Amino acid sequence: MKTKIAAAIALTLLAGSTFAAPTLYGEIDASLDYLPEDNATKSDRDVWELSSNSSFIGIKGEEKLTERLNAVYAIEWAFNADGEGADWAKRNRFVGLKDSKLGTLKVGAHDTPLKQFSSVVDTFNNYVANKADVSGIFTGENRVANAVVYESPAIALPTGAIKVNALLATGEASAIKSDNGVVKTAGRGLGDAWSASLAYESPAVIAGIAYDNAIPSNFLGRGFVNASEPEVTGGSLFAAANTIRVIGRVNVQGGLALKALYQTSEVEQAEGNAVGTELIDDAQGWLVGAEYNLPTAKAWTVKAQYSQNSTSFKNASADLDAEQIFAGADYAFNKQVKAYGYAGYLTLERGNAETKQPVVGTGLEFKF
Repeated sequence: MKTKIAAAIALTLLAGSTFAAPTLYGEIDASLDYLPEDNATKSDRDVWELSSNSSFIGIKGEEKLTERLNAVYAIEWAFNADGEGADWAKRNRFVGLKDSKLGTLKVGAHDTPLKQFSSVVDTFNNYVANKADVSGIFTGENRVANAVVYESPAIALPTGAIKVNALLATGEASAIKSDNGVVKTAGRGLGDAWSASLAYESPAVIAGIAYDNAIPSNFLGRGFVNASEPEVTGGSLFAAANTIRVIGRVNVQGGLALKALYQTSEVEQAEGNAVGTELIDDAQGWLVGAEYNLPTAKAWTVKAQYSQNSTSFKNASADLDAEQIFAGADYAFNKQVKAYGYAGYLTLERGNAETKQPVVGTGLEFKF
């Protein structure tokens, strides 16, 4: 009898409580890519690969506290849709408060405001196992642990709105580190490393400027090079970076969008910087692209993009120049599912050495 009474009381309490149910969401994206090798002395080989392109799963929720204040939370994990490699890499995860007039404050791990700009202009974001987007050859694509994030409400203007985002990070008295999907900054104090952005948004135009200060990043990216013995040797180097990024997007009537990005990065001295990064002078990159949603066949979008990044050195070392060009098409079955195909070409040059990498691929993306 006592057990039944206790159970009845518990059910009554639960029934009288109102909890906002969490939302399960995510994305599964996989592609089949043809990546022939371009080797310096070995025989070239034809290579086919299955790629997982930023597949992830997440849980998020929001709880109303007052008329204008809500509690918010989210946690995401990456996984490999192709079944290869380790799953459950870290993505954004935070808890915070959202005020309808003052903005949102979050604590946890989060994309930098500078990184968030890339999705506005990078037409081939996440392609070829995330190596064909801007993160393949540019610095600045970082998700930072131990961070406090502020996102302002939209400040209305006659033709659009302005938004300000900021991230303050603490290294917790450690060196910079890359840790399973997130980066950790150096330093002891909150704000020893930081990132901020200012954006203008309207239906026709999106423009913004962002800055990273001492945010760890990869220099000398090789993109989607697949050669076992490339002419341009070496790999990326990890170091704290000061990066400024400017982006613009114009949405033209009729389904055409024009996109552009420019950025420049320099190495910031920090504990944990990779050996050799002290010789890097700067890295400068830019991107232009376009996509066109066919007015007579709304399910189809055609797109193209060119990006380039050049890294120079303080000594007599030759610059590393990376160029990527892509063209492709998407077919949207609905808002959640699309099929896509593309062809691309990557060129790396350093001194007299040159590596060329073509790619042709097709994939399927499902959002839930």
